[in-house]
Amino acid sequence: MEDPLREEQFRTQLPKLRLMTSAPLAPGEEWGTRADFSPLVEQRDIDFARASLPNVGGITEMLKIMAVCDTHRVGIVPHFTGPIATAGHMHTMMAFPGQLLMEYNQGERPVPYLPDFLECRNAKVWPNDRPGLGITVDERQLTFVEAITEGAPGATQRRLDGSLTHW
Repeated sequence: MEDPLREEQFRTQLPKLRLMTSAPLAPGEEWGTRADFSPLVEQRDIDFARASLPNVGGITEMLKIMAVCDTHRVGIVPHFTGPIATAGHMHTMMAFPGQLLMEYNQGERPVPYLPDFLECRNAKVWPNDRPGLGITVDERQLTFVEAITEGAPGATQRRLDGSLTHW
């Protein structure tokens, strides 16, 4: 069960829920530190930690959470956040010896701004041997929302080439 309780109830209510069910519990999608995970992992009140690289602050903190989880035989299911973080999860999770699942909703569709990305075939994602996270970013394809003001009917999107799109 993914995040079966509200986040502010995790520390007090997950231990109680653990006693009432044998269903695998996987909280933590919004947590940001090892301190959030450690008590529940150490007590085996959860079966999977939902840690994600952007929320915990990067690879170093994720490796520390992975070590705590491995010590107590708790699996990891990183929360899907976006394509670049997914590449980071893929490479980081390769070092985790325990149970691991990973949310991945990109499928075999290409990411327009990532000409070099993870390879997906037969519903499985495969790492690559390119340096770093193994991705290349085409900045010309990136867009951002320039402004959204209260009462405005929509937003303006400005591409890096300077062109505008209104909606």
